[in-house]
Amino acid sequence: MSIVAGPIVARRELLIGATSLIALAAAGRAFADGGVPPLGLDEVKTLQAKVRGAVIPRQSEFYEPWRQAMIWQTQKFPRHPDLIVQAESVEDVVAAVNHARAHGRRITTRAGGHSFCGCFMRDDGLLVDVSRLQTIEIDAARGEAIVGPGVIGRRLNEELAAHGLAFPSAHCGMVPISGFLLGGGLGWNGNAWGGMSTYNILEVEIVTADGQVRTASETENPDLFWAVRGGGPGLFGVVTRFRLRCHPRPKNIRSHTFIFAFTDFALAAAAMEEIGPKLPKTVELIGVITAAPPGLDKACAVPGCDQVFILQSVAFVDSEAEALALMKPMAEHPIAKKAIATTLNQAETFETLYYANEVPFPQRRYAVDNIYADRLDKAIEVIVRAMPHAPSRVTAPVLLYKGRPALGDGACTTTGNFYVSCYAQWDDPAADKANKDWLIAMYEELQPFAVGNYINELNQEGRIHRIRECYTPEAWAKLGALRRTWDPGRIFHTFYGLEPTLPTLAKG
Repeated sequence: MSIVAGPIVARRELLIGATSLIALAAAGRAFADGGVPPLGLDEVKTLQAKVRGAVIPRQSEFYEPWRQAMIWQTQKFPRHPDLIVQAESVEDVVAAVNHARAHGRRITTRAGGHSFCGCFMRDDGLLVDVSRLQTIEIDAARGEAIVGPGVIGRRLNEELAAHGLAFPSAHCGMVPISGFLLGGGLGWNGNAWGGMSTYNILEVEIVTADGQVRTASETENPDLFWAVRGGGPGLFGVVTRFRLRCHPRPKNIRSHTFIFAFTDFALAAAAMEEIGPKLPKTVELIGVITAAPPGLDKACAVPGCDQVFILQSVAFVDSEAEALALMKPMAEHPIAKKAIATTLNQAETFETLYYANEVPFPQRRYAVDNIYADRLDKAIEVIVRAMPHAPSRVTAPVLLYKGRPALGDGACTTTGNFYVSCYAQWDDPAADKANKDWLIAMYEELQPFAVGNYINELNQEGRIHRIRECYTPEAWAKLGALRRTWDPGRIFHTFYGLEPTLPTLAKG
Protein backbone atom coordinates (compact mmCIF):
# COMPACT_ATOMS: atom_id res chain seq x y z
CA MET A 1 0.00 0.00 0.00
CA SER A 2 1.27 3.44 -0.94
CA ILE A 3 0.51 6.19 1.56
CA VAL A 4 0.61 9.81 0.44
CA ALA A 5 0.10 12.25 3.29
CA GLY A 6 -1.81 15.42 2.60
CA PRO A 7 -0.15 18.78 3.20
CA ILE A 8 0.15 19.64 6.88
CA VAL A 9 -0.96 23.20 7.42
CA ALA A 10 -0.14 24.57 10.87
CA ARG A 11 -2.83 26.56 12.61
CA ARG A 12 -2.42 30.13 11.52
CA GLU A 13 -0.82 32.32 14.15
CA LEU A 14 -3.46 34.96 13.71
CA LEU A 15 -6.09 32.42 14.80
CA ILE A 16 -4.31 30.99 17.83
CA GLY A 17 -5.39 33.90 19.94
CA ALA A 18 -8.86 34.22 18.45
CA THR A 19 -10.63 33.06 21.57
CA SER A 20 -9.10 35.92 23.56
CA LEU A 21 -10.62 38.45 21.19
CA ILE A 22 -14.26 37.57 21.71
CA ALA A 23 -16.86 40.14 22.53
CA LEU A 24 -19.76 38.49 24.34
CA ALA A 25 -22.92 38.08 22.32
CA ALA A 26 -25.92 40.18 23.21
CA ALA A 27 -27.82 38.58 26.05
CA GLY A 28 -30.96 36.68 25.25
CA ARG A 29 -30.18 36.24 21.55
CA ALA A 30 -32.95 34.17 20.00
CA PHE A 31 -32.18 31.34 17.58
CA ALA A 32 -34.39 29.86 14.89
CA ASP A 33 -35.02 26.67 16.83
CA GLY A 34 -35.55 28.54 20.11
CA GLY A 35 -33.94 27.89 23.47
CA VAL A 36 -30.34 28.07 22.22
CA PRO A 37 -28.15 30.08 24.60
CA PRO A 38 -26.12 33.04 23.35
CA LEU A 39 -22.53 32.29 22.42
CA GLY A 40 -20.19 33.18 25.23
CA LEU A 41 -16.47 33.12 25.92
CA ASP A 42 -16.65 30.06 28.17
CA GLU A 43 -18.35 27.98 25.47
CA VAL A 44 -15.69 28.84 22.91
CA LYS A 45 -12.89 28.09 25.35
CA THR A 46 -14.47 24.76 26.22
CA LEU A 47 -14.63 23.69 22.57
CA GLN A 48 -11.15 24.98 21.70
CA ALA A 49 -9.67 22.92 24.54
CA LYS A 50 -11.07 19.77 22.94
CA VAL A 51 -9.95 20.28 19.32
CA ARG A 52 -6.55 20.61 17.72
CA GLY A 53 -7.84 22.77 14.89
CA ALA A 54 -8.92 26.38 15.11
CA VAL A 55 -12.27 27.46 16.56
CA ILE A 56 -13.39 30.77 15.09
CA PRO A 57 -16.43 32.37 16.77
CA ARG A 58 -18.60 34.91 15.04
CA GLN A 59 -17.41 37.66 17.39
CA SER A 60 -13.76 37.26 16.38
CA GLU A 61 -12.20 39.90 14.15
CA PHE A 62 -10.89 37.02 12.02
CA TYR A 63 -14.31 35.44 11.52
CA GLU A 64 -15.55 37.36 8.47
CA PRO A 65 -12.37 37.03 6.35
CA TRP A 66 -12.35 33.33 7.19
CA ARG A 67 -16.06 32.90 6.45
CA GLN A 68 -15.74 34.57 3.07
CA ALA A 69 -12.64 32.56 2.16
CA MET A 70 -14.62 29.35 2.68
CA ILE A 71 -16.93 30.22 -0.23
CA TRP A 72 -15.30 29.42 -3.57
CA GLN A 73 -17.19 31.91 -5.73
CA THR A 74 -17.11 35.70 -5.36
CA GLN A 75 -20.74 35.82 -4.20
CA LYS A 76 -20.39 35.60 -0.42
CA PHE A 77 -23.73 34.44 0.91
CA PRO A 78 -24.98 36.55 3.85
CA ARG A 79 -25.35 33.63 6.25
CA HIS A 80 -23.37 33.39 9.46
CA PRO A 81 -22.79 30.31 11.61
CA ASP A 82 -21.96 31.04 15.24
CA LEU A 83 -18.81 28.95 15.19
CA ILE A 84 -16.45 27.59 12.55
CA VAL A 85 -14.37 24.56 13.54
CA GLN A 86 -11.40 23.70 11.33
CA ALA A 87 -11.07 19.99 11.96
CA GLU A 88 -7.59 18.52 11.71
CA SER A 89 -8.61 14.98 12.70
CA VAL A 90 -11.62 12.75 13.17
CA GLU A 91 -11.27 13.46 16.89
CA ASP A 92 -11.85 17.13 16.19
CA VAL A 93 -15.02 16.25 14.32
CA VAL A 94 -16.25 14.10 17.21
CA ALA A 95 -15.60 16.95 19.64
CA ALA A 96 -17.45 19.43 17.43
CA VAL A 97 -20.47 17.15 17.04
CA ASN A 98 -20.63 16.43 20.77
CA HIS A 99 -20.33 20.13 21.55
CA ALA A 100 -23.11 21.05 19.13
CA ARG A 101 -25.40 18.43 20.59
CA ALA A 102 -24.68 19.50 24.17
CA HIS A 103 -25.25 23.17 23.40
CA GLY A 104 -28.22 22.82 21.04
CA ARG A 105 -26.41 24.12 17.98
CA ARG A 106 -27.13 22.63 14.55
CA ILE A 107 -24.28 21.47 12.31
CA THR A 108 -23.31 21.86 8.67
CA THR A 109 -20.21 20.50 6.96
CA ARG A 110 -17.89 22.06 4.40
CA ALA A 111 -15.00 20.51 2.44
CA GLY A 112 -14.18 22.83 -0.47
CA GLY A 113 -16.93 25.43 -0.57
CA HIS A 114 -17.95 24.63 -4.15
CA SER A 115 -21.68 24.47 -3.48
CA PHE A 116 -23.06 27.02 -5.93
CA CYS A 117 -25.78 28.00 -3.46
CA GLY A 118 -23.46 27.83 -0.45
CA CYS A 119 -25.75 25.31 1.24
CA PHE A 120 -23.09 24.61 3.88
CA MET A 121 -23.27 28.22 5.05
CA ARG A 122 -26.25 28.58 7.41
CA ASP A 123 -27.24 31.15 9.98
CA ASP A 124 -26.42 30.20 13.56
CA GLY A 125 -25.13 26.81 14.63
CA LEU A 126 -21.73 25.28 14.00
CA LEU A 127 -19.88 24.79 10.70
CA VAL A 128 -17.42 21.88 10.63
CA ASP A 129 -14.73 22.46 8.00
CA VAL A 130 -13.13 19.14 6.95
CA SER A 131 -10.99 20.60 4.16
CA ARG A 132 -7.75 19.75 5.99
CA LEU A 133 -8.50 16.01 6.08
CA GLN A 134 -6.45 15.28 2.96
CA THR A 135 -4.75 11.91 3.39
CA ILE A 136 -4.62 9.49 0.45
CA GLU A 137 -3.82 5.79 0.85
CA ILE A 138 -3.65 3.71 -2.33
CA ASP A 139 -3.96 -0.07 -2.47
CA ALA A 140 -2.99 -0.72 -6.08
CA ALA A 141 -3.45 -4.47 -5.79
CA ARG A 142 -7.08 -4.06 -4.79
CA GLY A 143 -7.69 -1.06 -7.04
CA GLU A 144 -8.85 1.00 -4.06
CA ALA A 145 -8.00 4.24 -2.33
CA ILE A 146 -8.78 5.56 1.14
CA VAL A 147 -9.23 9.30 0.79
CA GLY A 148 -9.92 12.24 3.09
CA PRO A 149 -12.90 14.49 2.30
CA GLY A 150 -10.71 17.52 1.56
CA VAL A 151 -8.80 15.87 -1.31
CA ILE A 152 -9.45 17.55 -4.67
CA GLY A 153 -10.11 15.47 -7.78
CA ARG A 154 -6.99 16.67 -9.58
CA ARG A 155 -4.70 15.55 -6.78
CA LEU A 156 -6.45 12.19 -6.40
CA ASN A 157 -5.99 11.37 -10.08
CA GLU A 158 -2.39 12.58 -10.03
CA GLU A 159 -1.60 10.17 -7.19
CA LEU A 160 -3.56 7.32 -8.77
CA ALA A 161 -1.69 7.74 -12.07
CA ALA A 162 1.51 6.34 -10.55
CA HIS A 163 -0.38 3.10 -9.93
CA GLY A 164 -2.14 2.91 -13.31
CA LEU A 165 -5.48 3.85 -11.77
CA ALA A 166 -8.06 6.61 -12.18
CA PHE A 167 -11.24 7.86 -10.54
CA PRO A 168 -14.34 9.62 -11.99
CA SER A 169 -13.76 12.95 -10.27
CA ALA A 170 -15.62 16.18 -11.01
CA HIS A 171 -15.05 17.77 -14.41
CA CYS A 172 -13.25 20.67 -12.72
CA GLY A 173 -10.16 19.33 -10.97
CA MET A 174 -10.26 21.82 -8.08
CA VAL A 175 -13.47 20.32 -6.64
CA PRO A 176 -12.92 18.18 -3.51
CA ILE A 177 -14.39 14.70 -3.52
CA SER A 178 -16.61 14.99 -0.43
CA GLY A 179 -19.64 17.06 -1.41
CA PHE A 180 -19.24 15.91 -5.01
CA LEU A 181 -19.61 12.24 -4.04
CA LEU A 182 -22.20 12.68 -1.30
CA GLY A 183 -24.57 14.41 -3.72
CA GLY A 184 -24.14 11.86 -6.51
CA GLY A 185 -21.23 13.05 -8.60
CA LEU A 186 -21.32 13.68 -12.37
CA GLY A 187 -17.72 12.69 -13.09
CA TRP A 188 -15.41 12.10 -16.01
CA ASN A 189 -16.18 8.83 -17.79
CA GLY A 190 -19.03 8.52 -15.36
CA ASN A 191 -21.27 6.35 -17.52
CA ALA A 192 -18.58 3.65 -17.66
CA TRP A 193 -17.47 4.05 -14.06
CA GLY A 194 -20.58 3.57 -11.97
CA GLY A 195 -23.21 5.72 -13.70
CA MET A 196 -22.72 8.30 -10.94
CA SER A 197 -19.44 8.65 -9.08
CA THR A 198 -21.05 8.03 -5.68
CA TYR A 199 -21.45 4.37 -6.61
CA ASN A 200 -17.68 4.01 -6.43
CA ILE A 201 -17.86 4.54 -2.66
CA LEU A 202 -17.19 1.19 -1.01
CA GLU A 203 -17.15 2.35 2.59
CA VAL A 204 -17.03 5.50 4.69
CA GLU A 205 -15.96 6.50 8.14
CA ILE A 206 -18.69 8.78 9.46
CA VAL A 207 -19.37 10.67 12.69
CA THR A 208 -23.06 10.47 13.53
CA ALA A 209 -25.20 12.76 15.66
CA ASP A 210 -24.42 10.84 18.85
CA GLY A 211 -20.70 11.56 18.38
CA GLN A 212 -19.85 7.96 17.50
CA VAL A 213 -17.37 7.11 14.74
CA ARG A 214 -18.97 4.47 12.58
CA THR A 215 -18.19 2.50 9.46
CA ALA A 216 -20.89 2.41 6.80
CA SER A 217 -20.81 0.02 3.85
CA GLU A 218 -23.09 -2.46 2.11
CA THR A 219 -22.57 -4.88 5.00
CA GLU A 220 -22.13 -2.56 8.00
CA ASN A 221 -24.80 0.04 8.76
CA PRO A 222 -26.18 -0.44 5.23
CA ASP A 223 -29.07 2.00 5.72
CA LEU A 224 -26.64 4.76 6.65
CA PHE A 225 -24.49 3.79 3.67
CA TRP A 226 -27.55 4.08 1.42
CA ALA A 227 -27.99 7.70 2.59
CA VAL A 228 -24.27 8.48 2.09
CA ARG A 229 -24.56 7.62 -1.60
CA GLY A 230 -26.62 10.60 -2.69
CA GLY A 231 -27.99 12.22 0.47
CA GLY A 232 -25.87 15.30 -0.23
CA PRO A 233 -26.66 18.34 1.93
CA GLY A 234 -29.42 16.32 3.57
CA LEU A 235 -26.96 13.83 5.07
CA PHE A 236 -27.06 13.43 8.87
CA GLY A 237 -23.39 12.84 9.65
CA VAL A 238 -19.87 14.02 8.88
CA VAL A 239 -17.88 11.75 6.57
CA THR A 240 -14.21 11.80 7.56
CA ARG A 241 -12.88 9.14 5.21
CA PHE A 242 -13.89 7.40 1.98
CA ARG A 243 -12.80 4.00 0.69
CA LEU A 244 -13.18 4.20 -3.08
CA ARG A 245 -13.22 1.78 -5.97
CA CYS A 246 -10.74 2.98 -8.59
CA HIS A 247 -10.45 1.91 -12.22
CA PRO A 248 -7.69 0.95 -14.65
CA ARG A 249 -6.38 4.20 -16.06
CA PRO A 250 -7.17 4.59 -19.78
CA LYS A 251 -3.94 4.49 -21.76
CA ASN A 252 -5.31 6.67 -24.53
CA ILE A 253 -7.78 9.53 -24.04
CA ARG A 254 -8.84 11.24 -27.29
CA SER A 255 -11.36 13.91 -28.19
CA HIS A 256 -13.19 15.36 -31.15
CA THR A 257 -14.36 18.98 -30.77
CA PHE A 258 -16.78 20.84 -33.05
CA ILE A 259 -17.64 24.52 -32.60
CA PHE A 260 -20.94 25.82 -33.97
CA ALA A 261 -22.34 29.33 -34.21
CA PHE A 262 -25.05 29.83 -31.60
CA THR A 263 -27.52 30.13 -34.47
CA ASP A 264 -26.89 26.42 -35.17
CA PHE A 265 -27.21 25.40 -31.53
CA ALA A 266 -30.66 23.85 -32.01
CA LEU A 267 -29.45 21.64 -34.87
CA ALA A 268 -26.26 20.60 -33.09
CA ALA A 269 -28.05 19.86 -29.83
CA ALA A 270 -30.69 17.84 -31.65
CA ALA A 271 -27.88 15.82 -33.23
CA MET A 272 -26.83 14.76 -29.72
CA GLU A 273 -30.06 12.75 -29.49
CA GLU A 274 -28.95 10.74 -32.53
CA ILE A 275 -25.26 10.50 -31.64
CA GLY A 276 -25.51 9.71 -27.92
CA PRO A 277 -27.21 6.29 -28.13
CA LYS A 278 -24.63 5.13 -30.70
CA LEU A 279 -21.68 5.80 -28.41
CA PRO A 280 -20.36 3.23 -25.92
CA LYS A 281 -20.20 4.08 -22.23
CA THR A 282 -16.48 4.84 -22.55
CA VAL A 283 -17.18 7.86 -24.78
CA GLU A 284 -18.54 10.97 -23.09
CA LEU A 285 -20.63 13.41 -25.13
CA ILE A 286 -20.92 16.94 -23.79
CA GLY A 287 -21.92 20.32 -25.22
CA VAL A 288 -21.71 23.86 -23.84
CA ILE A 289 -22.85 27.30 -24.94
CA THR A 290 -20.10 29.76 -24.17
CA ALA A 291 -18.55 33.04 -25.27
CA ALA A 292 -16.99 32.73 -28.72
CA PRO A 293 -13.23 32.14 -28.71
CA PRO A 294 -11.11 34.96 -30.21
CA GLY A 295 -11.68 35.22 -33.94
CA LEU A 296 -14.89 33.23 -34.03
CA ASP A 297 -17.17 36.00 -32.82
CA LYS A 298 -17.18 37.33 -36.41
CA ALA A 299 -17.79 33.95 -38.02
CA CYS A 300 -21.32 34.88 -39.06
CA ALA A 301 -23.22 38.11 -39.42
CA VAL A 302 -26.38 37.25 -37.48
CA PRO A 303 -27.41 37.79 -33.85
CA GLY A 304 -26.02 35.25 -31.42
CA CYS A 305 -22.62 34.79 -33.01
CA ASP A 306 -20.87 36.29 -30.03
CA GLN A 307 -21.63 32.91 -28.46
CA VAL A 308 -20.91 29.43 -29.74
CA PHE A 309 -21.95 25.87 -28.98
CA ILE A 310 -19.00 23.56 -28.39
CA LEU A 311 -19.79 19.87 -28.86
CA GLN A 312 -17.17 17.38 -27.76
CA SER A 313 -16.76 13.63 -27.55
CA VAL A 314 -14.08 12.20 -25.26
CA ALA A 315 -13.03 8.54 -25.47
CA PHE A 316 -11.43 6.86 -22.43
CA VAL A 317 -9.81 3.81 -23.98
CA ASP A 318 -6.42 2.12 -24.46
CA SER A 319 -5.51 2.90 -28.08
CA GLU A 320 -5.87 5.68 -30.61
CA ALA A 321 -7.44 3.31 -33.13
CA GLU A 322 -10.08 2.24 -30.62
CA ALA A 323 -10.86 5.85 -29.74
CA LEU A 324 -11.33 6.85 -33.37
CA ALA A 325 -13.52 3.86 -34.09
CA LEU A 326 -15.75 4.49 -31.10
CA MET A 327 -16.15 8.22 -31.86
CA LYS A 328 -17.22 7.65 -35.49
CA PRO A 329 -20.91 8.35 -34.75
CA MET A 330 -19.89 11.90 -33.92
CA ALA A 331 -17.20 12.47 -36.54
CA GLU A 332 -19.36 11.13 -39.36
CA HIS A 333 -22.66 12.76 -38.40
CA PRO A 334 -23.88 15.30 -40.99
CA ILE A 335 -23.96 18.04 -38.32
CA ALA A 336 -20.14 18.03 -38.32
CA LYS A 337 -20.16 19.81 -41.68
CA LYS A 338 -21.87 22.86 -40.16
CA ALA A 339 -19.08 23.44 -37.62
CA ILE A 340 -17.18 26.72 -37.93
CA ALA A 341 -14.11 25.16 -36.30
CA THR A 342 -13.04 21.57 -35.71
CA THR A 343 -10.33 19.77 -33.75
CA LEU A 344 -10.15 16.04 -34.40
CA ASN A 345 -8.26 13.27 -32.62
CA GLN A 346 -6.86 15.48 -29.89
CA ALA A 347 -4.70 13.64 -27.35
CA GLU A 348 -5.98 14.37 -23.84
CA THR A 349 -4.99 13.77 -20.25
CA PHE A 350 -7.03 14.27 -17.10
CA GLU A 351 -5.14 17.52 -16.64
CA THR A 352 -6.01 18.89 -20.09
CA LEU A 353 -9.63 17.94 -19.51
CA TYR A 354 -9.66 19.66 -16.12
CA TYR A 355 -8.09 22.79 -17.56
CA ALA A 356 -10.51 23.00 -20.49
CA ASN A 357 -13.43 22.79 -18.08
CA GLU A 358 -12.05 25.29 -15.59
CA VAL A 359 -11.31 28.09 -18.06
CA PRO A 360 -15.01 28.79 -18.85
CA PHE A 361 -15.86 28.82 -15.13
CA PRO A 362 -13.53 31.26 -13.34
CA GLN A 363 -14.24 32.74 -9.93
CA ARG A 364 -17.31 34.89 -10.48
CA ARG A 365 -20.76 35.20 -8.96
CA TYR A 366 -22.80 32.09 -9.80
CA ALA A 367 -26.29 30.69 -9.81
CA VAL A 368 -26.73 27.19 -11.20
CA ASP A 369 -29.66 24.91 -11.95
CA ASN A 370 -30.50 21.73 -13.83
CA ILE A 371 -32.95 19.11 -14.96
CA TYR A 372 -32.63 15.58 -16.23
CA ALA A 373 -34.57 15.06 -19.47
CA ASP A 374 -35.19 12.05 -21.67
CA ARG A 375 -35.66 14.24 -24.76
CA LEU A 376 -34.06 17.50 -25.76
CA ASP A 377 -36.50 18.96 -28.27
CA LYS A 378 -38.60 21.00 -25.83
CA ALA A 379 -35.58 21.90 -23.69
CA ILE A 380 -33.77 23.22 -26.77
CA GLU A 381 -36.74 25.45 -27.60
CA VAL A 382 -36.69 26.96 -24.11
CA ILE A 383 -32.92 27.57 -24.15
CA VAL A 384 -33.04 29.15 -27.62
CA ARG A 385 -35.73 31.56 -26.45
CA ALA A 386 -34.04 32.36 -23.15
CA MET A 387 -30.36 32.80 -24.03
CA PRO A 388 -30.65 36.03 -26.04
CA HIS A 389 -32.19 37.59 -22.91
CA ALA A 390 -29.59 36.33 -20.44
CA PRO A 391 -28.26 39.29 -18.42
CA SER A 392 -24.72 37.93 -18.78
CA ARG A 393 -23.12 36.84 -22.04
CA VAL A 394 -20.79 34.43 -20.22
CA THR A 395 -23.65 32.37 -18.79
CA ALA A 396 -23.11 28.79 -19.96
CA PRO A 397 -25.78 26.10 -20.49
CA VAL A 398 -24.38 22.55 -20.62
CA LEU A 399 -25.82 19.38 -22.16
CA LEU A 400 -24.38 16.02 -21.07
CA TYR A 401 -25.49 12.70 -22.52
CA LYS A 402 -26.17 10.16 -19.75
CA GLY A 403 -28.34 7.55 -21.46
CA ARG A 404 -30.10 6.56 -18.23
CA PRO A 405 -27.22 4.58 -16.72
CA ALA A 406 -28.01 1.74 -14.32
CA LEU A 407 -27.40 3.00 -10.80
CA GLY A 408 -26.54 1.15 -7.61
CA ASP A 409 -28.42 1.10 -4.33
CA GLY A 410 -28.37 4.56 -2.81
CA ALA A 411 -30.27 7.79 -2.33
CA CYS A 412 -28.99 9.03 -5.71
CA THR A 413 -31.79 7.61 -7.86
CA THR A 414 -32.83 10.19 -10.46
CA THR A 415 -31.36 10.16 -13.93
CA GLY A 416 -32.33 10.65 -17.56
CA ASN A 417 -30.95 10.49 -21.07
CA PHE A 418 -29.61 14.04 -20.78
CA TYR A 419 -28.38 16.30 -18.03
CA VAL A 420 -29.36 19.89 -18.85
CA SER A 421 -27.65 22.45 -16.63
CA CYS A 422 -26.89 26.16 -16.78
CA TYR A 423 -24.15 28.13 -15.04
CA ALA A 424 -25.26 31.75 -14.78
CA GLN A 425 -22.15 33.79 -14.02
CA TRP A 426 -21.49 37.49 -13.66
CA ASP A 427 -19.24 39.93 -11.78
CA ASP A 428 -21.32 42.91 -10.64
CA PRO A 429 -23.23 42.45 -7.35
CA ALA A 430 -25.82 44.88 -8.70
CA ALA A 431 -26.68 42.23 -11.32
CA ASP A 432 -27.49 39.52 -8.76
CA LYS A 433 -31.25 39.79 -8.96
CA ALA A 434 -31.43 40.01 -12.73
CA ASN A 435 -29.29 36.91 -13.27
CA LYS A 436 -30.98 34.87 -10.55
CA ASP A 437 -34.48 35.79 -11.70
CA TRP A 438 -33.60 34.93 -15.29
CA LEU A 439 -32.26 31.49 -14.28
CA ILE A 440 -35.31 30.69 -12.14
CA ALA A 441 -37.66 31.68 -14.96
CA MET A 442 -35.85 29.53 -17.51
CA TYR A 443 -35.80 26.45 -15.28
CA GLU A 444 -39.40 26.78 -14.21
CA GLU A 445 -40.18 26.73 -17.94
CA LEU A 446 -37.91 23.69 -18.37
CA GLN A 447 -39.25 21.76 -15.36
CA PRO A 448 -42.34 20.28 -17.11
CA PHE A 449 -39.94 18.42 -19.42
CA ALA A 450 -37.85 17.07 -16.55
CA VAL A 451 -37.69 13.49 -15.30
CA GLY A 452 -35.76 14.57 -12.22
CA ASN A 453 -33.08 16.94 -10.91
CA TYR A 454 -29.55 16.68 -9.50
CA ILE A 455 -29.12 17.93 -5.93
CA ASN A 456 -25.50 19.12 -6.23
CA GLU A 457 -26.34 21.70 -8.87
CA LEU A 458 -29.94 22.54 -8.07
CA ASN A 459 -30.73 26.17 -7.35
CA GLN A 460 -31.58 25.44 -3.72
CA GLU A 461 -31.99 29.14 -2.93
CA GLY A 462 -34.32 30.02 -5.77
CA ARG A 463 -36.17 26.73 -6.25
CA ILE A 464 -36.51 25.19 -2.81
CA HIS A 465 -39.76 23.56 -3.92
CA ARG A 466 -37.80 21.44 -6.43
CA ILE A 467 -35.38 19.90 -3.93
CA ARG A 468 -37.51 16.81 -3.42
CA GLU A 469 -37.53 16.23 -7.20
CA CYS A 470 -33.84 15.36 -6.94
CA TYR A 471 -35.06 12.08 -5.43
CA THR A 472 -37.70 9.53 -6.20
CA PRO A 473 -40.69 9.70 -3.83
CA GLU A 474 -39.52 6.48 -2.21
CA ALA A 475 -35.97 7.77 -1.73
CA TRP A 476 -37.25 11.08 -0.31
CA ALA A 477 -39.40 9.28 2.26
CA LYS A 478 -36.56 6.90 3.14
CA LEU A 479 -34.18 9.81 3.76
CA GLY A 480 -36.72 11.29 6.15
CA ALA A 481 -37.14 8.02 8.01
CA LEU A 482 -33.40 7.49 8.29
CA ARG A 483 -32.91 11.02 9.57
CA ARG A 484 -35.37 10.35 12.36
CA THR A 485 -33.45 7.18 13.23
CA TRP A 486 -29.92 8.54 13.05
CA ASP A 487 -30.52 12.16 14.07
CA PRO A 488 -33.66 12.28 16.20
CA GLY A 489 -32.58 15.54 17.81
CA ARG A 490 -32.08 17.22 14.42
CA ILE A 491 -28.47 18.10 15.23
CA PHE A 492 -27.59 18.32 11.54
CA HIS A 493 -29.03 20.92 9.22
CA THR A 494 -30.75 19.29 6.28
CA PHE A 495 -31.53 20.52 2.78
CA TYR A 496 -31.49 24.29 2.43
CA GLY A 497 -34.88 25.48 3.65
CA LEU A 498 -36.59 22.10 3.45
CA GLU A 499 -36.90 18.99 5.62
CA PRO A 500 -37.45 15.55 4.04
CA THR A 501 -40.94 14.18 4.55
CA LEU A 502 -41.17 12.01 7.67
CA PRO A 503 -43.42 8.94 7.47
CA THR A 504 -46.52 9.21 9.62
CA LEU A 505 -46.24 7.26 12.87
CA ALA A 506 -48.97 4.76 13.53
CA LYS A 507 -51.11 5.61 16.55
CA GLY A 508 -51.73 3.29 19.45
